[in-house]
Amino acid sequence: MLKKELEQRISALQETVKSRSLDAYIVTAEEDIWYLTSITYRPEERPFFIVIAPRQKPILIVPKLEEAHVHKAIIDCEIVSYWEYPSPSKENWYDVLNNILQKYSRVGIENNVKAEVYFKLEAKELVCSDLVAVQRQIKSPLELEMIRSSAKICDESMYKIFASVYPGASVIEIFAISKSIQNDLIRSGNFDPITTSLLTVAWPAPQSSMPHSIPGLNDRLGQGPNLAMCYFRINGYASECERTFFLKPPSGEEKELFQHMMNARARALSKVRAGVQTADIDAEAREYLIRYGLKDNLLHRTGHGIGLGNHEGPYIAEGSQDILQENMVISIEPGIYVEGLGGFRHSDTVLVKKDGYELLTAAPRDIEEMIINKSNLGSRLKGSIIRKSLRL
Repeated sequence: MLKKELEQRISALQETVKSRSLDAYIVTAEEDIWYLTSITYRPEERPFFIVIAPRQKPILIVPKLEEAHVHKAIIDCEIVSYWEYPSPSKENWYDVLNNILQKYSRVGIENNVKAEVYFKLEAKELVCSDLVAVQRQIKSPLELEMIRSSAKICDESMYKIFASVYPGASVIEIFAISKSIQNDLIRSGNFDPITTSLLTVAWPAPQSSMPHSIPGLNDRLGQGPNLAMCYFRINGYASECERTFFLKPPSGEEKELFQHMMNARARALSKVRAGVQTADIDAEAREYLIRYGLKDNLLHRTGHGIGLGNHEGPYIAEGSQDILQENMVISIEPGIYVEGLGGFRHSDTVLVKKDGYELLTAAPRDIEEMIINKSNLGSRLKGSIIRKSLRL
């Protein structure tokens, strides 16, 4: 099944290359090469390339160190190696690649290419584009199955966070949950360490008002609003789930802000369906929040695409030209951030359907469910052991 999937991806890219009047197309980003070949590797400073041309076998260019490894590729491709990084003349990656490019006139290259690579290419005509990024946005049935599996584990992990938090819990205790998730994946026999990354974290209030800050390991959870995140890529496919929660009943102001966040989220979701401009979805949430005087409490767009990466196109943002299509996967996450108080944001992994959407993450969302006042005695004891072992 995977081989057929990869062949379809390469064939689709070849057709697009042909339709753009390109003779060949260069792909070099790690995720993009994995998407086309299912080869897992860590490039470090040694670049990998795949050259795609219509009606020709793909050419995979790799460092000698990786040659035996990539010969296990399940797609039919020509493999060419270069010596090392750096290498003497005619044995380095750019001499090898440029020699291949001599037979093509008009060559495209994915626009996420590194500057070091771009400026060493000697194609007769070099055209930057985003053919792979655009192709990746619409998910196949196999990809949706992988994302659903990732989202299910995301949900289960959010429940683990809820079962672990208590007043005074340290941030490191939430980070540690990702280790147990990794162990579960290893025990299941379904774990690729190269294409898997797991992050569970909780921002205590008021630091939750800075969503891209890094909480200290010994920072402690208080009343709230605290912000929990499960941010995963599992065996190649991403998902995310975020929840604002409280460890004591929220104040009237906090309830009001939470409800505004939920209302903005509902308005954004009401517009999600194939054919809708993503900027219109962002405007639906943003204009609602601005109408209620919260313009100065907005820090980011309403959402983004999810797939091989946790952040990719389409972007649910003001100024975006993206249009939703069936089987895209996105996040919806309008947020409100109040300095000195905290942040209010839920995020879900959302499948775009022809006439609507499907929430692939389903952890509790309502404010009543976000007030966690269980004693969690076992977690308190475990947290004490973790802090003691780390001398926190």
